Amino acid sequence: MTAPFVIVGGDAAGMSAASKAKREGPDRDVIVFEKGEWVSYAACGMPYYVKGTVENLEDLVAVTPEEFRQERDVDLRTGHEVVAIDPQAKTVTVEANGERFDQPYGDLLLATGARAIEPPFDGIDLGGVFTLRSMDEADAIEDYVTAIDPESATIVGGGYVGVEMAEALVERGVDVSIFEMLPHILQPFGEETARVVEDHLCEQGVDLHLETAVEEFAGGDAINSVELEDEGAVPADIVIVGVGVKPNVELAEAAEIELGPTGAIATDEYGRTNFEDVYAAGDCAEATNVVTGEPDHVPLALTANRTGRAIGSTVSDDPTPTGGTAGTAIVKAFDLGAAEPA
Repeated sequence: MTAPFVIVGGDAAGMSAASKAKREGPDRDVIVFEKGEWVSYAACGMPYYVKGTVENLEDLVAVTPEEFRQERDVDLRTGHEVVAIDPQAKTVTVEANGERFDQPYGDLLLATGARAIEPPFDGIDLGGVFTLRSMDEADAIEDYVTAIDPESATIVGGGYVGVEMAEALVERGVDVSIFEMLPHILQPFGEETARVVEDHLCEQGVDLHLETAVEEFAGGDAINSVELEDEGAVPADIVIVGVGVKPNVELAEAAEIELGPTGAIATDEYGRTNFEDVYAAGDCAEATNVVTGEPDHVPLALTANRTGRAIGSTVSDDPTPTGGTAGTAIVKAFDLGAAEPA
């Protein structure tokens, strides 16, 4: 009997691959290890949960764990963390409920995602300082805002998260300041688009500071001010740090799975790594930019879903190229929508 298709990570790429593999090969075991409790959720909707547009966090879940298990026959194991990979023995080591075991695989997909970058600021661990990358973080921000009813918020970084969280917190009645160290927000969108969005943010009451670097966070147990490199301190009851993400590649590195020039896992046109039976997809993996022809790291759900489905077909004896990425994206800023073309 064919050894299981094992997947590490239960969000867009991992669950798309699992679902496709079960459709193509219903008799093969598909096992997904997810260290958290949330799977298959719309991360882009998290700011709108904080805003209040999305009433319940569960509304962001596309397919529940029970549906994957009962309707799609996927062996989904939440609360299970893969801590090591042995490509020679074709096993992964898993920790769950205080125990450790080895799981053999026939094919392995790494869909470990990415995490928010936490700059080395003093005070980054203070209460009231958040990043927004997971459902648990969204829930924590919502709980904190509800509990303390903040008057002022500082957002560090003018990317997608910064712009969308500015809207969310203004809607909650909070005075919001954005600090961006570059000349413009939404850097990949280009200067002309950025200027339009910047003007609109200011019209909506956002205090926007460009070419302004944050130095540290200050407070006792919880944040109360943000120290700037050249402008002194500003009050802050809550801080959102949104300065980008980095791929989760530590498992791959430890197993001598090669990384590419972007720092994400290198893959071929079928999503394979340097080990024939090990694949990578989603925010932990590179994709080929269809414009430049070069490896690129584009942590977006569309790329993750498409790549995951292709790998699900490939491991089911239907070799399917993952396709490239153009890196297109859209972001909402109050009454504006801004798109990043290829």
